[in-house]
Amino acid sequence: MSFLSGIFLWALPLVAVPVLIHLFNRRRREVVQWGAMQFLSDSLTKKRRIMRVDDLILMLLRALAILMIVAALAQPMVQSQWFGSAAGRDVVIVIDTSLSMSRELDQGTVFDRAIERANDLLAELGEGDSVRVLLAGNRPRWLTSSAAVVDSGTTEQLQHALSELEPTLATADLFSAVQMAADAVPASSATSRTIAVLTDGSRHGWQSDATAAWTGVERLVERTAIPTVVNVLELTDVDTEWTNLSVDQLQTSRKLVGVEDEFTVRAVLTNRGPKPTTAMLLKWESDGEPLGVSSIDPLAPGQSVTIPFQHEIEEAGVSSIQCRIDGSDNLNADNVGSLVVEAVERVPLLILRPEDDEINGRSESSYLLAALGQVQSIDDNDDEQAISVFQPTVAHFDELESLTLSDYYAVVLADVPKLSDETTEQLSEYVRSGGGLWIALGEQADAETYNTLLHQEGQGVAPLLLEEPTGDANDRDKFDLVHPPEAEHVATELLGDTQRLDVDEVKIYRRHQFRNPGSDSGISVLLRSDRGAILAAEKYSGAGRVIAQCMPVGLSWSNLPLCQVYVPMVHEWLWYLSEPAVAKRNLQPGEPLLFSQDVGQKESKALLQPPVGEPIELLPELTDRHEVFEYHRAFLPGNYLLTVNPGANSEVQVPFHVQRDAAESDLTPLDEPQHALLAQAGGLRFTEELLSVPAGQTVEIRREPIWSLLLTAFLLFIVVEMLISAWSTNRRYAYRAAPTV
Repeated sequence: MSFLSGIFLWALPLVAVPVLIHLFNRRRREVVQWGAMQFLSDSLTKKRRIMRVDDLILMLLRALAILMIVAALAQPMVQSQWFGSAAGRDVVIVIDTSLSMSRELDQGTVFDRAIERANDLLAELGEGDSVRVLLAGNRPRWLTSSAAVVDSGTTEQLQHALSELEPTLATADLFSAVQMAADAVPASSATSRTIAVLTDGSRHGWQSDATAAWTGVERLVERTAIPTVVNVLELTDVDTEWTNLSVDQLQTSRKLVGVEDEFTVRAVLTNRGPKPTTAMLLKWESDGEPLGVSSIDPLAPGQSVTIPFQHEIEEAGVSSIQCRIDGSDNLNADNVGSLVVEAVERVPLLILRPEDDEINGRSESSYLLAALGQVQSIDDNDDEQAISVFQPTVAHFDELESLTLSDYYAVVLADVPKLSDETTEQLSEYVRSGGGLWIALGEQADAETYNTLLHQEGQGVAPLLLEEPTGDANDRDKFDLVHPPEAEHVATELLGDTQRLDVDEVKIYRRHQFRNPGSDSGISVLLRSDRGAILAAEKYSGAGRVIAQCMPVGLSWSNLPLCQVYVPMVHEWLWYLSEPAVAKRNLQPGEPLLFSQDVGQKESKALLQPPVGEPIELLPELTDRHEVFEYHRAFLPGNYLLTVNPGANSEVQVPFHVQRDAAESDLTPLDEPQHALLAQAGGLRFTEELLSVPAGQTVEIRREPIWSLLLTAFLLFIVVEMLISAWSTNRRYAYRAAPTV
């Protein structure tokens, strides 16, 4: 027994007060002898004995009452075993919900085995224990918000919640999960904590090479208020064989396309198993409708293959394209790949040109317009519209301030003149908000103005510092050639095909010079000359993109418009620059999910269906012209479906896709060296007994407060003392009956 306020025990001598009072009252009695008493002595002897017994009982009750109140003030704590309850364990069950937990075993999946083992663990807990469940995904989250004391109701609720769980497409961040479990506030009655991790044992997600991080977790465990142990149970056998052909991702150079404009989707497949695969089929579909079938040749272990598929979208809107392996292996959840593409009927563009924009009777921008499917009349400057997805608007630079740039997907600066501070800020804000800007430098470009207003020492929209131009536009015998670009950037992957295009025949007679960027500048070089000089570079600025090239878009400094590569280059660069102008549909985990539409007569509402769980209701944020739906917790990979105004005539369904980590398809288990490293650095114990503790670890005996019981006993003794005292008094003086006449 221990006491929280032991100083009150100094009041224990007060227990002797009733005894002293009892003895003092006995000595105070004075015996008076008188003659008639002798006849009553025999009858009073028996009554006196009874009175002495009553006094003793009252004395004991009073002494016990004082003892109870003094003991209650001292606040004693006794071992919980005295009340039949076990030592309080705070148990945190960590369940791996990653993609690899969907792995098929002989009977069910690994996740099914984890849920079964979690239920067994709940059954092993006893009265006095507390439990909570943590789900380990790419962002760990609590299934139960706080520790619940184990009883029949708690166990039943947790079992029901566990039965509704299912694995996700995410990667389990087991390091963060263990850290989160160790950092949780334990139950107030707990004297020890056990973190029980249920996982398939795949090495991906354990970060076994992060020794310093795991050492930090071990120190966190050691500093916890109560003794803590982390036990890990791997639910698959190390020597179990598996087969797994996975769709790592779907790729396309353009996620914004024109209606009936053919584009290519590529599926990247990898054999993640230890054995060769057999020949299979890959089925393609769009919004649930079949598109076609591709063949998959046998793949060796670890081998990857890219399978292209040509497709076109017939109506404007957002479409979800999927491919599915027509076959089965041990991990079917990664046999599907998804990609969201938006098709538009028109891409509005703005082409800004100087007033003096004619070379030999034709303007520099006319070649750009021709590449976009437009034919310009030299006589009246009217544009004759041709069939093209691009819809350009041509204006002079001095008209820029009167234009609303947000109406255009991309802006082309054809030969930049001296810009004002106001127009520069207007262009910069346009790019930061998601617009695309193509800067084509020509004779009117001034290096000092360009560097001061557009580059701004790397803080502006221009990618690189500009130096004075080199070369002679009139000397056609001296020129630089274009080095065919590698297929590393989506804006140039088509341009390097010298079998079909003539990029290697482009001659540049005069060009501006860009200063080479640093290795960590974040600038992408799109084109270089055969001598290594930078011809075009790209930069992200805010949500938008900027491409700057060292020559005009016309014939004044090069023969580029006369080459076959000109039209595909113009189209690919404008598609690339226009893509940020529309909402991003293919996301990485954690990126915000956004959808914008024009403001209607009444406020809209939307339901977002995530890959797992119930739909989420979203309300829009209103701007001057649009209502925007935002969701910032799209951490879980998979397909999301946003339904705006569900059930109404104006219902709109918009798909989104959050990309998963392709490495999660690798089912290679942790090996012995990795087990040893995690055990040594992180203090993890790989064991079948999830509630076991290390040998030699002492667990404090849980103690229960009993002062409430002592206060109850005090009140009981007072009440009994009062009843006995009243009864005894009444009996003593009952013989003194009132005289009768």
